[in-house]
Amino acid sequence: MKRAAARPADGSYATRSPVPPTAAVRQRVTYSLEDLAEQRADALEVELGAGVDAPAPRRIQFDALGVPVFRWYWITSWISSTGDGMENVIRNVLVYQLAGTAAPFWLGMMVFAHWVPFTFFSLYGGVLADRYDNRKVQIVAQLLLMAAATTVAWATLAGFVSTGWLFGLLLLHGFAGAIGGPAQQTLVHAMVGRSNLLSAVSLNSTARQFSQVVGPAVAGLIVVLFGPGWGFLVNAATFVPLLVFLAVVRVPPLAAQESIPIRSSLRDGLRFVRARSFISSLIVVEMLGVIFLGHTFNSFVVLFAHDVLHVGDLGYAFLLVGSGIGAVGAAMYLAYARDRTHSGRFVVGAAAVEMAAVLVFAFSTNYTLSFLLLLVVGASAVLTQSLTNTKIQLSAPDALRGRVMGAYTFGTQGMRVLNGPILGGAAILFGAPAAVAGAAAVVLAGLGLILARVPQLKQDR
Repeated sequence: MKRAAARPADGSYATRSPVPPTAAVRQRVTYSLEDLAEQRADALEVELGAGVDAPAPRRIQFDALGVPVFRWYWITSWISSTGDGMENVIRNVLVYQLAGTAAPFWLGMMVFAHWVPFTFFSLYGGVLADRYDNRKVQIVAQLLLMAAATTVAWATLAGFVSTGWLFGLLLLHGFAGAIGGPAQQTLVHAMVGRSNLLSAVSLNSTARQFSQVVGPAVAGLIVVLFGPGWGFLVNAATFVPLLVFLAVVRVPPLAAQESIPIRSSLRDGLRFVRARSFISSLIVVEMLGVIFLGHTFNSFVVLFAHDVLHVGDLGYAFLLVGSGIGAVGAAMYLAYARDRTHSGRFVVGAAAVEMAAVLVFAFSTNYTLSFLLLLVVGASAVLTQSLTNTKIQLSAPDALRGRVMGAYTFGTQGMRVLNGPILGGAAILFGAPAAVAGAAAVVLAGLGLILARVPQLKQDR
């Protein structure tokens, strides 16, 4: 890319140079070196996801909160995420009560119901993000989520809720998340711009994971004092602030909305991801944990709380609080850290630490140790997910970002459909502790294999 600033102000660059031949050659070489250096810097910026023009500034400390639109979005999103954290705990407790000895199977199937829509619709959600107003896509998704939450509250309070009802409403819940997820990512980018995106991703992770601290604690109290139906109703109410905000805010898009055929749009996004082995391998690293453990492990925590650690619903809720505290700590580190360069080996290491903690947790019979291990699980999971997400977003061009994030969503969320039947079935055959330990061991082995076979992950980027 030629730099306009390289042309002399007097216009002599366009005429025969009056300088001696040797000096002219030196001048041309200087320009060539400058151009090559600039091209190399541009290539590194795209490949590494560095949203800065120069290496000097390192002050990325919650900068995104300085954008008023994002600040309000962040607050209202956190309220909604807290309700979601409540619902997860209450639903798991309700499934445990309704299913009896079949609880491991149904807990796994609830995870299947939530994530199978991501398998079929997340790529299409990426196309929607590039073709339509992301704000309107988000409104539709949030309305569907609110409808699902209200219906499950009504069924529970009326006394006819069943595992079948919960399964069906989770399918609707997952569909809404699949079509709205990529639009949510690109909407945040449009709010804060490239320079503040690192901060925004970390802050979103903080809000989402902090909801896993507040949500389970509140849910445990509501279940004990009022029952699960009222907890579901409170969750439905948490969607209102975000819907009101989305209805009144206006966010200019980063790129013109495209109208090319859907199949061609999907191919463009997938081709972009496949062409970058560093990014593709990071997605695979995250996919391993998703396929063999994923949210099914989170659902199984209720089994460990009741059957292994012998604590009640409140003790179960505070186990999840431990995971949330670790996640918040990691997310705040990412938001405050001055050095944003993390190698692929660092990301793989974080994933390996998570799996090692899960492996030890599977055999733990001490509540305090289990709490601390889940703290490690929460922290390392956020490091893995946030770093991968940030690199992908910053490497994607504006016109393709929705589809690229749709591909990322498919790989890291659409594949979660497998962990429900896999881990749930293994738990029925061998028991939950053995199933969880075996899954963690398989993922650890896979991470080691990936690190050995993908040399790009060992480079500092």
